[in-house]
Amino acid sequence: MVTLLSAALPHEKFVLAETLSSVPNASFEVEGVVETCETSVMPLIWASAADHEHLDTALLDDPTTEEVELLSDHADRWLYRMKWVNNVQSLLETLVTNQATILTAITSDGRWIVRLMFPTHDGVSETMAHCKEHDIDLEMISICEMNDQPAGRYGLTGAQFEALATAWEQGFYTVPREVELVDIAADLGISHQALSERLRRGIDALIQDTLMVDDEPAELIR
Repeated sequence: MVTLLSAALPHEKFVLAETLSSVPNASFEVEGVVETCETSVMPLIWASAADHEHLDTALLDDPTTEEVELLSDHADRWLYRMKWVNNVQSLLETLVTNQATILTAITSDGRWIVRLMFPTHDGVSETMAHCKEHDIDLEMISICEMNDQPAGRYGLTGAQFEALATAWEQGFYTVPREVELVDIAADLGISHQALSERLRRGIDALIQDTLMVDDEPAELIR
C-alpha cells in the first residue's frame, strides 16, 4: 500500500547547505521535483532572503547545484529551477530505487523537512536502512498508509474527510455562514456532537500533516 513518510534531515546532509550557511536568513520551499537521472533531480524552488544578490551568488557557488536559473520574481520571493548534484546522490539513488516521490521539502530550524510518498511500505524500510548504513541522519517524523481515498493523503480518516468536505460544500466555512452544524449533521445521519468532534479532529490532522513540524510551524515562504 502507498505509504507517506514525513522526515527531517540536517541541512549539511541534503542540499544547499553552503547557501544556507552563507545566507542564514534564507528559506526554501520545493514546488516540484523532476528526476533527470538516478543521481540528478531538477526541482523548482521558492526562495526568500533579505539580499537577493547575495542569495543568487550563493546558489551559483553551491556545490550541490548546477544550472541555476531564476524563473520568476515576486518582490520578496523568487522561483528557481536548478539541478541537485554531488553529496545528495546517495539519498537520491535510494529514493529512486524505491520509487519514492518527493511531495514537499522545506527548510525549518536548521533542517530540511521532506514529505515522501512510497508505492509500498517496504520502500520506507529500505530507505531508512540505507540512510542508517550510509550515515544519513534521516529522522522519521510521521508515517501513514494512504488508502485509495483522497483522505489518506492528508492524514484524515474517511469519516473526517466526508465531514470536512460536506461542511465546506454546504457553506459552513463561508462568511457569512450559509448552514448550521446541526443541519450538516442531519444530512450525514450523525449527532451534532459527533460531527463537531469529526471536524475538530479532521482540522487538527490537516494542520499537523501539512503545516506543523514537531509541534512547531514550518518556516514556509509567504
